[in-house]
Amino acid sequence: MLESKEENTHEEKGRFHMKVLFVNCCIRGEESRTMRLCRVALEEIHSQFPDAVVEELCLDREELLPLHSDTLAKRHELEVAGAFDDPMFRYARQFAGADVILVGAPYWEYQFPALLRCYVEHVSVSGVTFAYGEDGRPHGLCKGDRLFYITTAGGPILDRNCGFDYLKTLCGNMMDFQKMDYVAAECTDVIGFPVEEELQKAEARVREQIRSWKEMN
Repeated sequence: MLESKEENTHEEKGRFHMKVLFVNCCIRGEESRTMRLCRVALEEIHSQFPDAVVEELCLDREELLPLHSDTLAKRHELEVAGAFDDPMFRYARQFAGADVILVGAPYWEYQFPALLRCYVEHVSVSGVTFAYGEDGRPHGLCKGDRLFYITTAGGPILDRNCGFDYLKTLCGNMMDFQKMDYVAAECTDVIGFPVEEELQKAEARVREQIRSWKEMN
């Protein structure tokens, strides 16, 4: 059962326990190169922040469906009633209660699998992860403000990192996230390309990025 935002204070005898939500969209599982980088990230998080609490949400094991007319109407009714303890909002409550959001997703069609977009639709809930002010502009309600996005691409990404750019815009503009970074391994399906070397370089960047969190906090 997912705990509510209020229940996840992670305070114990004066110690703060950073909560990391790992949104796992590595559809090929442990065979995924993206998953390899994510496992390095989790290892480094535990190394640098021994008290960190990591919760993994594997999207491939969830029954995620896009909102349609019936579910959209139900969601709106619950939002108006302020019934945010309804199971429909479990993903949004979990997202809002995390200090760090770690997203792992392959680079598909210039962004990421549709499963992740469907998840984003479920966490973007007014009254849980964000709210509209009197001027009509959204502001964040999430506990954390850090997004770390990890991806791998079969070819070069160049300036077309649309998946991260989309999440950066959404989390930054709607939810007030301030710290958003990514690491990518590219050209992993290019014949003759030094794939293992590219992955090792990406692993080093992942570790470096996480180590920098201590300096930025």
